[in-house]
Amino acid sequence: MMVWDSPIFFTHWLLAFCFVGAVLTQESEKFRLVHVTMGYTMLGIVSFRVIWGFVGSKYARFITIKPRFIRARENIQSTLNGYKEFSIGLNALGFVAAYLLMGAVLLVSASGYLVFNEIGPELISEIHEWMGNLLIAVVVVHVSSIVLNAIYQRLQKTNVEVAKKVGVLDQRARPYKLVTIIILLVVVYFWGIQFEIWQ
Repeated sequence: MMVWDSPIFFTHWLLAFCFVGAVLTQESEKFRLVHVTMGYTMLGIVSFRVIWGFVGSKYARFITIKPRFIRARENIQSTLNGYKEFSIGLNALGFVAAYLLMGAVLLVSASGYLVFNEIGPELISEIHEWMGNLLIAVVVVHVSSIVLNAIYQRLQKTNVEVAKKVGVLDQRARPYKLVTIIILLVVVYFWGIQFEIWQ
């Protein structure tokens, strides 16, 4: 079910692309500018996500965070007991993972900015590296949980059955495509400035 709007869908995969790019170039002095550009882009994406959490579509808004955070423990227990709770969009654990990821990106990007501009003590560099490793660990857990969830759903074959029970229709269009185009243009323009294409 396509519950994510176009900006969320696009920025999610752009964030994944930038994350991979940043990880692959983290030890390379030759590609330091690529690493920094990916980091700044990730910071921009998360900043947009925070704004979109207040003005975006139904499943992008922060309005449901509190109850879902409260239910995270219940979600874990029901999963361990073999009961798969149906939810549209993120379940309670999904919310925890998403905001843990965003928080880690903010900390990595902020510390990276200080390191790149040589602001602060040497400790900042160590914090940046530590936060980078934490972000990698969170992403590994995030991807692993998605894979395990997909396997579980395929084995249980519950998706279609539950969707029929709650009367959910498949959405075939992702709204707010104009916002996505604007994001894409801003990113391309920023990358052009970073790599001195626009001269």
